[in-house]
Amino acid sequence: MQDKFGRTIDYMRISITDRCNLRCVYCMAEEQQQFLPESELLTIEEWERLCQGAAQAGIRKIRITGGEPLMRPDVVSLVHKISQIPNIEKVVMTSNGVGLAKVAKKLKLAGLAGVNISIDSLERESYCRLTGRDVLAEALEGLSACGSVGLPVKVNCVPVVGENEAALWQLAELAEQYPIEVRFIEMMPLGEGAKFQPIANDKILQQFQERYGDFVQQEPDKKDGPAIYYQNDAFCGSIGLISPMSHSFCHQCNRIRVTADGKLKLCLHHPADLDLRALLRAGNQAEQIKTILQEAVQQKPKDGHSTDESRPMWRIGG
Repeated sequence: MQDKFGRTIDYMRISITDRCNLRCVYCMAEEQQQFLPESELLTIEEWERLCQGAAQAGIRKIRITGGEPLMRPDVVSLVHKISQIPNIEKVVMTSNGVGLAKVAKKLKLAGLAGVNISIDSLERESYCRLTGRDVLAEALEGLSACGSVGLPVKVNCVPVVGENEAALWQLAELAEQYPIEVRFIEMMPLGEGAKFQPIANDKILQQFQERYGDFVQQEPDKKDGPAIYYQNDAFCGSIGLISPMSHSFCHQCNRIRVTADGKLKLCLHHPADLDLRALLRAGNQAEQIKTILQEAVQQKPKDGHSTDESRPMWRIGG
């Protein structure tokens, strides 16, 4: 499936809930949020039918996100059903890790191929201030559980000015000690994130090189998405930099998104216009969804930064 700019679109991110058990300062305000009624969320059957159509259209990788996807009690069943769809090569998930320890083995057996765990600090007080919850121990327990059951894991961190930037090396040292990828993602001006100035990843890499010596950039792999990976001779794993603000990667974008209420997003910054939930509930089957997606992809913008998205990240899907 190609868009009109020749980009191959083979990756779809699906937000299965807008609810989250954390209140990260750059994502969701502490105040009571108006979450979607359960009836407005796609059902397992609807997600399965949508993903079947997406697979027929050319999608090969699906990432399950939220909110926090583990807040949905049927998430293991959903992983199993999607992983069984012909032509879907990989089903992965992004999670904050809280509660992951209880279901890591079940997710692995259901077909989950990997999980990205968001941990912005390894200092308890800093983690509490960033997330609004004192659950760092639970997040680290989830990280450990993935290692125990053989579920591949990546750690994601968003550097926040004045909060965790002085101790990012602690997260980097997870990659020094273990064969995992630790990725640093520049703050994006979406929702609460607009209140913070992004820290350029070039600055972070420089700090790491001053502390640990040279990092060598690895040959990029399009299947790894926009992350640029670096290795150090003393590290078991690698450091990844995702730099949407300082180094735009729109030209190589291969993804589309679907929000928790079934709206198609052709770009993170692009307003969601196509109501896939309505189409699914009108009885459209996989073959029809395939055609709808193939046609919709032709409207994908060339440069996401030239479009406008006013909703917060938790309503879009992380």
